[in-house]
Amino acid sequence: MNVKKIILFLLLLVLGFFHLRYLSRTFDWDSCVYALNIQKNRWESAFFNPHHLGFESSGLLYWKWIQSVLKTTDIMFFLRLRILAVSLLFLGFFIWILYRLYEDFFAAILLGLLVQFSQAFWFYSYHNDTPLIHSCLMAVLFLLTLLFLRKGLALKHLALLWCIQLLSIYFHQSNVIHFGIVPMAILLEQKRYFGVKLRLISIYLSTLAIATVLSYLFVGFIILKRGLGPIDEKHFSFWMFLYAAINRWGMSPEEKNYVLFFYRGIGDAFLVFQNVVPKFRVDFSQFYSKTSVAFNLNAAYWLTIIMLGMLNFKSLLRQFKSEIILLTFWLIPSIGFYTWWEGYFFEFWVGTSIALWLLSFYVLKSYAIAILPQFSKSLLHSLFLVMVVLYFLTNFTFSTLPRSVGPKFGYIEGIQGPVLKLADESIYQR
Repeated sequence: MNVKKIILFLLLLVLGFFHLRYLSRTFDWDSCVYALNIQKNRWESAFFNPHHLGFESSGLLYWKWIQSVLKTTDIMFFLRLRILAVSLLFLGFFIWILYRLYEDFFAAILLGLLVQFSQAFWFYSYHNDTPLIHSCLMAVLFLLTLLFLRKGLALKHLALLWCIQLLSIYFHQSNVIHFGIVPMAILLEQKRYFGVKLRLISIYLSTLAIATVLSYLFVGFIILKRGLGPIDEKHFSFWMFLYAAINRWGMSPEEKNYVLFFYRGIGDAFLVFQNVVPKFRVDFSQFYSKTSVAFNLNAAYWLTIIMLGMLNFKSLLRQFKSEIILLTFWLIPSIGFYTWWEGYFFEFWVGTSIALWLLSFYVLKSYAIAILPQFSKSLLHSLFLVMVVLYFLTNFTFSTLPRSVGPKFGYIEGIQGPVLKLADESIYQR
């Protein structure tokens, strides 16, 4: 094992112990309902939510395994450990693949820490909820696609990417919007004729669609025993499109301010943007005010990245053509769909925040001075280090630390009794 692998292992170990010390004690509707669905120990309950077939079903298998090893009833604690383990494994993968792609180990570590300490990723690393795993899978899909593209996208590579993409759809239905990433990589690949590329894309997408459809048909008709009779709650289509059928979710008819939804959602994804006080925190008129400076700096950083990217777009595209094209098929569908759906919830911006950190990395690297490579690296590292400190101090102070002192309760109407039992798990009493 080389030195870099040892450093990465020790970093993840330190992060793991730190996260265990400040593991969230927050209980809200989603995290508790998902835990209770698993606790029922029935496949019908594990597949109740159509927009994430893999979340509770894999959670049920995991919970059965935990109970076979350790006789415990502390389900919420161990489900949170599952999410945390995925988070740490992903960070290790993220850092290592970035290092292999760009040969800058320190920048890869700092970028990994920026992802880790962003509000949405950090919060959902501690939370038994759906956003983290499927977002990590999308980032894995993107990075492996880049890595394999450099090697020539062999059929075995495409088979692995196909499995990851199908798994990402199982963990969140909305990931069907990212169907274009791998086909675009096939088009960018140099060694195949155009006709062969089109056939591969056709096979990739059609088999992915068939597998997805058959999976939903099997779960809906066989496991859940839904039918095609009267249009009611037992109808297959009602289950399949549950979150579009019930008005209080994304399809709700009230007037929507999409600009405000995006502003709030993407802001909360990076810093505790709106929840600390009942107003938005960015205020450039008082740039260095104690209540606004961190949020002003964050907004200034991202506005600068957008401006620098636009000013240097030709050079950016020349240096990182594959990365920017594939990122486009990740970012644009994400921003468009999630802003329209429920953009004010930062849970929908976990994956997008990862993609934006990658974009900022490419934009800043496009300004590297060829005759001063070490100087250019030091500037990039210094800026990322400042942002790591800013994110850690702000999100730890206003989000992670308060949520670790508990238990604390969000919206739990109708399930108060079971939630209080979850909150009173024995492991917290030791």
